[in-house]
Amino acid sequence: EDLVSLDFDVLTQTEDFLEELVPDILRHAGCIENCKIPEERLMTWSEAVHQGYRENSFHNWYHGFGVYQMCFHQLSLIDTFSGLTATEGFGLLVASLCHDIDHPGVTNGFLIRQQDDLALRYNDVSVLENHHASVACTILRAEKTNISSGLEKVEQGVFRKAIIKCILATDMAHHQGLCQKLIGCNSSEQFQSTVAEDSQFLMNVCVHAADLSAQVLQWETAKKWEERICQEFTAQAKKETDMGITPEPFMQFKMEDMKLRGKLQRDFIDFVLRPLWEPYTQLEPQMQRCLTNLIKNRNLYELRRIYGSDQLEEMPDDMDLLLPNNPVHSPVHPSPPAGPAPASTSGTPRTPRTPR
Repeated sequence: EDLVSLDFDVLTQTEDFLEELVPDILRHAGCIENCKIPEERLMTWSEAVHQGYRENSFHNWYHGFGVYQMCFHQLSLIDTFSGLTATEGFGLLVASLCHDIDHPGVTNGFLIRQQDDLALRYNDVSVLENHHASVACTILRAEKTNISSGLEKVEQGVFRKAIIKCILATDMAHHQGLCQKLIGCNSSEQFQSTVAEDSQFLMNVCVHAADLSAQVLQWETAKKWEERICQEFTAQAKKETDMGITPEPFMQFKMEDMKLRGKLQRDFIDFVLRPLWEPYTQLEPQMQRCLTNLIKNRNLYELRRIYGSDQLEEMPDDMDLLLPNNPVHSPVHPSPPAGPAPASTSGTPRTPRTPR
């Protein structure tokens, strides 16, 4: 039940415990039974994926598992996902857990500017995402970690295709297009009609929203993730400065500059997250609590920008007085600025269904 909850905080768990929970989500999602996953290989695969993540501040095993759990949350809460086949649901969950495996803690732009071997291999196109997908599929090829061996050959192709496409969809280069396609669905009925014809779009939305879900969590958890992405960005900025390269504007800050960090995160929410989470929530009202948390967190970052500290742990009743001329609840759909800084309904979750 905790694994279905939006309140599950991966950062309060040990890495090894999260590794042990990986099979539980696949079991509750019906994947083990319906996709004939050999259970003797499941823990070996989970361990291999865990070991594949590096010790970065943000893009690490905790983030990988957090995105995995957030996808499970969506699968459990939203009826639309019952239209996925069992193989597609399996591929979606595997992709979410592996989506940042072997992440080096720097951006695609950094690798391209340095003409890194990965950038040369993938011709500067979705460099990291191609790498993550390749590593994920390589693990699945090994006999001891091949958890898809129970699938028929045709279904194995469907499974691999879903993993690759879902991971590639996490490239922020596709963010605006995905948001515009969501906005273009004027009703829940139109959204359901669209994804019925294009199930991959539904899976892409799920993984991308999960990847950008850190700030839809409760404030205490959200601000821990903000600190982590800031640590990773400042580490990259130092590398670039040492090499005589000017870092991206959103990486030019000091950790102790809380006012600037508040502004950067507020802007990230306004220009990147709200254009995703607002239309998604309008189409799937079961996700309303995510949007509510996001707006609360946005205003708490605005308080940080104004006052330079996090003295408030929750939204006060007199927020309008603390945030003069601030559109606390107005929808925002601006175009995202170049090079945004990612910081990766109070309905009761249902018992998870098995995708057909």
